[in-house]
Formats: sequence, structure tokens, C-alpha cells
Amino acid sequence: MQARALVKDRAQRNLLLVIDGKTSAETLLARLAGITAADFGTLESLGLITAVAEAAPAPAPAPSADKGLGEAVDIDVSGHSYAALRGAIGQLISKELGMRGFALSMVLDESMTVEDLKDVAARVLKQIGDRKGPAAAASAKKFLMRH
Repeated sequence: MQARALVKDRAQRNLLLVIDGKTSAETLLARLAGITAADFGTLESLGLITAVAEAAPAPAPAPSADKGLGEAVDIDVSGHSYAALRGAIGQLISKELGMRGFALSMVLDESMTVEDLKDVAARVLKQIGDRKGPAAAASAKKFLMRH
């Protein structure tokens, strides 16, 4: 609540929600609409965020016999209507990712074509797989294909 009193701009408040100390400013700038580099400076000057030293790159994950986790997901969206696919993706984000899917919800809102939705769906399924495992990602993919 105190941050809301300090930060009047909605885009900056949204930025505060997604800053996690792991995602770079450049990545957040690319993912979030309405955010500029100046927004980071404003939040830092208010003492709400601080720069963190870059960590060494994480080691590559060990190969897994279980496919789907951490891999790109290919989805066939031919025959799906924009409205149905968009609704199904929104349901998956809410149900499976909750607030962790906030950035994806913003990307979903900016998607204008079925091809855009295909990219969002692939990212959603990958994130579900990364967070909940391949079985959850496979179930989510089946859900998408039914809609």
C-alpha cells in the first residue's frame, strides 16, 4: 500500500509486481508494455528497488529422460478460433500459474492474431512444465487442443 501511495503511475506499479531480482531490466523492458528505462530509475530513486550484481550463469540442466520439461513446445493451432484459443490460454494462466503468470497475461492481452496466441500458448505450456512438471504441461496442452 505504501508503494502505491509513492508510485502513481500504473505501469510502474505493474513493474513492481514483476521485478524478482532474477529477470534483467532489459528482459522486463522487452516483455512489458508501457515501461521505459526511466521507470527503473524512478523506482530506484524512491528506494523501492535496488540494482543487484549479475550472478554467474546458471549451470545447464542435466539431460532428462522426461521430455517436455524445459523444452520448447510446439502447438498446432490450425482450426482454432482466436476467441476460443485466447480464452483457453487465459484460463490456463489463471488456473496453473496464478500471479506467476502475470507477465504472460500482459503478453496475452497484446496478442492480436492466432499466430501471436500460438507463441503465448507455447510460453505458457513451457512455464507450466518448468514449474509443475511434464505431466501438468501435457494435460494443459490437451486442454488447449480441445478449445
